[in-house]
Amino acid sequence: MKILITGSSGYIGTQLCKKFDSDESIQELIGLDLAEPRTNFSKLVFYNRDCNSDLSDVFKKHAPDIVNHLVYVLDPLHDSEKMYRINVGSMENVLSHIDKFGVKRLVVTSSGTAYGALPNNPEQLKETDPLRGKETGYQYAHDKVIVEEKLEEFGKTHPDVEIVIARPAVVAGPNLGNFISRYLMKPLVPLVKEFDQDTQLIHEEDIASALYHLALQAPAGAYNLGPPDVIKESESVEIMGGKSIFIGPRLIRALTTFGWFFRIKAITEAPSSLINYIQYRWVVDGSKIERETDFRYKYSTRDAMNQFAEANSAS
Repeated sequence: MKILITGSSGYIGTQLCKKFDSDESIQELIGLDLAEPRTNFSKLVFYNRDCNSDLSDVFKKHAPDIVNHLVYVLDPLHDSEKMYRINVGSMENVLSHIDKFGVKRLVVTSSGTAYGALPNNPEQLKETDPLRGKETGYQYAHDKVIVEEKLEEFGKTHPDVEIVIARPAVVAGPNLGNFISRYLMKPLVPLVKEFDQDTQLIHEEDIASALYHLALQAPAGAYNLGPPDVIKESESVEIMGGKSIFIGPRLIRALTTFGWFFRIKAITEAPSSLINYIQYRWVVDGSKIERETDFRYKYSTRDAMNQFAEANSAS
């Protein structure tokens, strides 16, 4: 079995490489990334490559059995066209190579944000619920929906390709380091007044284990990933040792718009469209993967939050 991972040097990619590297049934790992690997893996053959470039030589040489596509921009960019090229363009490019070289199985990491954070969301979002992320205006979620639409189109014309889609909650753990972690680490954390919403986190080890099981065991289809428990946003702030500052919906959006436009990172590292995901509930039902594969959640939302806090207090 040969596995190709795009974004192999990233936060999740590194965790996933660990899982595959320790599996005796995996003959070879092929990693694609613009960053060098964070650690050495005995089975990894690494290529420093842009996933929007011609990858024919890699696919031809290694003939992967499964492709795990992780490339995506998490920290928001002011250049929305560049962000789209990375988010959607890389997926389209990978699909063209899957078509050309006859790869029969593809695992793509989408996101629970694709469902959208909207006031009429159900208590738990299921795989059959509509993807309304475009309605929030948040590009990360918008592009995730586009990616899934592209996958659906590809699946209709390539019924012999098994497509597995993962829709995780927010990933957290001791190695978390992005705009979300920096937001939670502020001494004063702005939240939306009268909307102390439930937060769902999946531990970094669980996301890697889930993607591993999805690649090797899961029938084609979409799978939510998230443990059953939640904690309040204000409790997350408290665990990190900070203080929540509750601001009215209009004012917090105005301040965020101002900070984003003038690139004032002390105010925000994301556009005001992200506020929807702080104000409204978007908790996924992550039970399907446990019915369809051998995967079991090892960590709770609280575990993921506590381990992130402990790692940062120690540093």
